[in-house]
Parts: sequence; C-alpha cells; structure tokens
Amino acid sequence: MISRTFLRATIINFITAFIVAIVACYFLIEFKLTDVMYIGSLFGLYFLVVFGIDIMIESGELPNNKKRFIFAVACIVVFDLLFLLLIPLLFGANVFDPFDYLVMVFDGVRFDLILNVYFYLIVFSILMLIFNYILYKWDIHKH
Repeated sequence: MISRTFLRATIINFITAFIVAIVACYFLIEFKLTDVMYIGSLFGLYFLVVFGIDIMIESGELPNNKKRFIFAVACIVVFDLLFLLLIPLLFGANVFDPFDYLVMVFDGVRFDLILNVYFYLIVFSILMLIFNYILYKWDIHKH
C-alpha cells in the first residue's frame, strides 16, 4: 500500500513540475518562440524526474533501486500525456503544429526524419532516464 506521505510528495512534485513547464511555455510565447514549445516539457521533466525523485530518495520515500527507474518511467509517461493535453488548452490549439525535417543520406540510403513534438518528448524522456541513472550510480558510490 502506498503511504500518504509518498502520495503527497508525488502529487506536489507533479504540480510543481507542471508549473515549471507552464512558466517555461509562457516565457517562450512571450518571446515569440512558439516553434520550440516542447522545451517547456524539458524543464518540467527535469524538475519532476531528476530533482523530484532525488528529493524523494533522500527523504526515504523511495528506495534507490530499480523502483526508482520504474517510478521515473511512470512519471515521464504521465507528465508527457498531461503536457500534451493541457498545454494546448492553456496556450492555444496550434502550439505544437510546426514540424522540422532532417534528411540524412548514408551510403546512398536516404533517411527522412520528421522532428515533431513527439520525437522531442521521447528524446527528453531518454535524457531524463540517463540523468536518473547517473544519480543512481552516484548515490550508490556515495554510500
């Protein structure tokens, strides 16, 4: 059974991370940088998955083992879904419309990559899991 303090800490981390993401998106809109609105997710994910989970581990709410990574993956999935649903509601329906294209040719084989918000959210998620792994190794060597 999940303890109340763990649930409370998780909810507070989610709310705080989403506020960080909203502020980042607002900043991007104010400076007319709507082509890169997905960067708001990077700030929110970092706060939630790296900083928030590290605080929960230091407070003893979450063990520093494989449960850390399972919890991080669950947080990433929920945060990304909320980000994709709520940011268009707050800032307009077309904030994630632009697409970037990357064309690469290797040995005559052409790769056309569409770099949209989903691509960047996946890259940011992988980056946050790497940061989590680095902190996991660092905490193990520290103790």
